[in-house]
Amino acid sequence: MEFMSDLGSSADIYRPTLFELISQEKMRDLLQPAVKYVLSIYAQRYPRYLLRIVNAHEEFYALIMFFVERHYLKEWGGSFAENFYGLKRIRSLRKGKVLLEEETSHKELKKLRDVDVSRSLIFLVGLPYVKAKLDDLYERLGGGIEAQLLGDDSDEEDYEDTSQMNRSDRLISYFKRGFKRWYPWINFLYHSSIWIFVVAYLAEKTRYHSPWLKLLGIEVRRMSLQDYQEYFKRKSRRQTPAPPSTWLEACRRSLIVGLAGILNLLKIILPMSIFFYKFLEWWYSSDYAKRIAGDSTVNVPPPERIEPDPEGIGIPDTPNTCPLCIDELKNPTALPSGYVFCYSCIYPYVEEHGKCPVTLIKVDIEELRRVYSAGS
Repeated sequence: MEFMSDLGSSADIYRPTLFELISQEKMRDLLQPAVKYVLSIYAQRYPRYLLRIVNAHEEFYALIMFFVERHYLKEWGGSFAENFYGLKRIRSLRKGKVLLEEETSHKELKKLRDVDVSRSLIFLVGLPYVKAKLDDLYERLGGGIEAQLLGDDSDEEDYEDTSQMNRSDRLISYFKRGFKRWYPWINFLYHSSIWIFVVAYLAEKTRYHSPWLKLLGIEVRRMSLQDYQEYFKRKSRRQTPAPPSTWLEACRRSLIVGLAGILNLLKIILPMSIFFYKFLEWWYSSDYAKRIAGDSTVNVPPPERIEPDPEGIGIPDTPNTCPLCIDELKNPTALPSGYVFCYSCIYPYVEEHGKCPVTLIKVDIEELRRVYSAGS
């Protein structure tokens, strides 16, 4: 990968193409769903050991990637995905273009320091973890693509009466309201800043394809033959050290060598997991798999209807009518009981009473489901 031809006309042979940079970013984005998919498959066989890991997958993945990325930054001077494509990270020494002869004259000065490794880990592991948590919070608060498709023009927090809340609950309510309103703009600025740097890098107006690299003062460059030679020299020196003085020292060395070997094997294992994930994704979306599934599918009868409770509200005689406001359904929302109401009617009712107004069975806010036709 490191010897791919450049798409541009730049004379700097160590400057990676945008194709290489986007490929390694895409690979990094595919790692998490691939690992989660593989874990979820094995969790069905070994739920006692893996179910908790799957439920806390984001924390587990961030912890694993912390050690993986730290190893590759220390050993190769680049992240796992960057190293897979033959790229490395160097410190920016001055403004302007990096001259070819500087690749050797300032090589030691450009190597990543411990502080550069720590800062890189913040943006390689910490930032994606925080971003995933914020996206999940926004979805749980009723945002995301689903709300946009359904045309939700009546926010749920508008029905919260904060006058009866204590101070802490009122602050939480204000935070949720402000977060849901402003997070789409923050997300827009986040992605816009990335694409601005991508376009500027493509036009050779900057050496950084990401605002985070600009902030760190770190460039991504192609690895040279000398980089590989230095790595294998260090590796050979570690494999032939002086004899250990104690058995404890021998165990420590064996453990370090074993862990380093496992981390290096991840260069093969993780890309294979991505291939496995994408293959299964293609397989289950193919017509052949659908025909096989259709032949073996057993028609499951619908569940029995839950009858209205005598103490609940009545059901209107006319269809498409909300039982609460006795008016035409607007933003129809279904409950687990099977009855449909207006979203603006049922949300405050469930929030206050915690039950279905018709059957009186217990219902939570998270169980509300919007209903919309395919033609709407």
